[in-house]
This record gives sequence, structure tokens and C-alpha cells, in this order.
Amino acid sequence: MYIRSLSLMNLRNHEQTDVEFSPEVNIIEGENGAGKTTILEGISICGLSKSFLPTSEPLLIRQGADFYRSSASAESSLGVTYKIAVQYTAGSRKLIGSSIGENLSPKDIIGEMPLVVLSPDFKEITFGSPDNRRRFIDMLLSQSSKRYAEESLNLKRILKQRNNLLSQGKLHGNINLDLLDVWTSSFIETSAEIAYRRMSFIREFTPYFIEAYRGVAGEAEPIVLRYDPDSLPIQFTDSNPTLQDIEAEYLEIANRRKIEEMRRGVTVFGAQKDDLYIGINGGNAREIASQGQHKSLLIALKTAEFEFIRAAKDEMPIMLFDDIFSELDSARTSRVFENIICSHAQTFITTTESDSLRKAIPDGVQSAFSE
Repeated sequence: MYIRSLSLMNLRNHEQTDVEFSPEVNIIEGENGAGKTTILEGISICGLSKSFLPTSEPLLIRQGADFYRSSASAESSLGVTYKIAVQYTAGSRKLIGSSIGENLSPKDIIGEMPLVVLSPDFKEITFGSPDNRRRFIDMLLSQSSKRYAEESLNLKRILKQRNNLLSQGKLHGNINLDLLDVWTSSFIETSAEIAYRRMSFIREFTPYFIEAYRGVAGEAEPIVLRYDPDSLPIQFTDSNPTLQDIEAEYLEIANRRKIEEMRRGVTVFGAQKDDLYIGINGGNAREIASQGQHKSLLIALKTAEFEFIRAAKDEMPIMLFDDIFSELDSARTSRVFENIICSHAQTFITTTESDSLRKAIPDGVQSAFSE
């Protein structure tokens, strides 16, 4: 898939910006604060319904305005036109319309225009908190599977309701046990579905990751990915459990920790607490990896994400690289750029200095430069 054109209104410092793109490499050059990253954010809003950066919706609105709008016209690998527009007005819900229909929700558009994003902020995936790694898995799987996107939203909704009930019970000294059982049953069913799908994903994703790491690092250091559940025993996940196995295990945990949950006023188990273990040279990458290894692991994860989504969707994802080449040494930059060119995916790269990237683009590859 590739984006033909993008239109931004009142998005950060863009009052009105209309851009047409090359179907292959697009390099966006400019000084810091010039609005380069905002163009990528506009693409992200059209593909993921939100910015890829951690920010609140009101902060995306240009100062003095009361709304922002991002719209794009794209074309699939089969030549089918896809149009999408997302508008957010302060104090209101997002208005999303696309070739699919009007009055859509975020889950309706996620995956329709698949994106792979790499930004310096994403380094938290390899050495940050478990929440960063869960977000990586959830967004990847949400783009690959509508069912997962729906279940992920269900889990958040059910967890919020269950936690509210537990919190109120703690506050007032009593709780409706029948209602708690209803929410617990729903929570176990959805949490088990999420955990099961994540475990299956890790098994499918690992070969992509190992191959990508070899290509990026230029060496064959032993690396490993493993689903690391907070509640379920590690041995349990290694045995390829069925969905019913996971549900039964969660039910046992719920019964065992029910009193604790009522005392603390919060859910203490479930998929929302799980982690992704990234290992290298026999240890936890978060603890022992060098700075260079962290960079290689992150790029490998994103390269593997690209290949996984392409296979799952039978569609070429669009790649967004936000100022990552300033973070990489020349050897890694060369390997990453070579992989980009070979993939023929539409690629957007922001940079403050494009000379080296211009020279790296082979003759015959369509490219565009914006300043």
C-alpha cells in the first residue's frame, strides 16, 4: 500500500498542509521544530487513529484552533483506492470516515492502512517497562487481526468495570459478590483470549525476529523471545496451552486471590500485567544488552513487524522512520537503508541532514524530498 497524498489542518504547527508523495522513498528534511514529525503523525492518525507519540489529543490541536483534521488518499497493492479522514474537536469524540463508511470507531480503521513506525521514543521497547512491550505486541496484532483489536478494547473496558467495583467495595466495606462473579467471568474469558493469541503470536513471530536481527547486527548472537506472564507459570506457557487451559488456570487464580483483590480494591492478575521477554547472549536484554545491541534489537523487532504484517495482511505496510538515522552508526544505517530499498515499501524518513540519504538511494528508485 502507498499514500498518494496527505492533507493536514490545524495539526500542531501545520495550519493547512497538502502533500503528494512518491510511492517509494520520501525524505522530509528540516530543522528541529519545523513540523517534519507532524507529517508522520498525520499519517499515523490516518492509519492507527492516533499519533505514534505519547501525547493527548488536545495537545495535537494548533494553538488558537479548536480542532485538527488529517486525511489521506492511498492505494492498496491491488490498486484499490482507500480514503480516510480523522477529525478531532476539543471536548468531542473523534469523527472518522473512510472508504469503509462513516461514523467509524478506531478499531474499524486500524490495519486498513498498515504502518510500521520507528522513532527514538520506541527504544523503551527493549529496555523500558513491560507496558511498552505490551503496547508493541498489541498494536502489531491489532493491525494484523480485527478480532484481536476488538478483544484488546474489551479487555480494557472489562478491567475498568471490574476495578471500579473492587475499588468501591474497598471504599464502602462491602461488595456485590454476584456482580463481581459476573465481571470476573467476563474478565477471565477475554484475558485468556488475549494471552492465548499473544503466545501464539510469539511462536510465529520469533523466526522473523531472529532473521531480522542477523541482517541488522551482521552477526549471529543468540537471541530469544518469550511470553512472560505475570500470573501464569512460565512452564505453563512453554507447553503450548489451549485457550481452555488458560481459562482454567485464571479461574483457579481468581478463586485463590479473591480475598486479596477485595482487600486491595484492584485486579491482581491477568494479561494486562504480562511482559515480553527479550533475551540476548543468555541474559535479559533489558539488563545486559549494550547500547548498540539495544539499537539492533529494536530495528530487528520493527523489521520483523514489517514482514509479519505483510504476510498476515497480504499487503505491503508503509514504513515511518522518525529521525532514527541520527541515532544509528553508519554500518547500521547502511543495512537498514538497504533493507528499505529492497522491500520497495513506501517509506517516510525525517531528518535534519539528508545528504547521506540522498546518496544512498540507487538510480531507478522513485524518491521525493521535502523541506
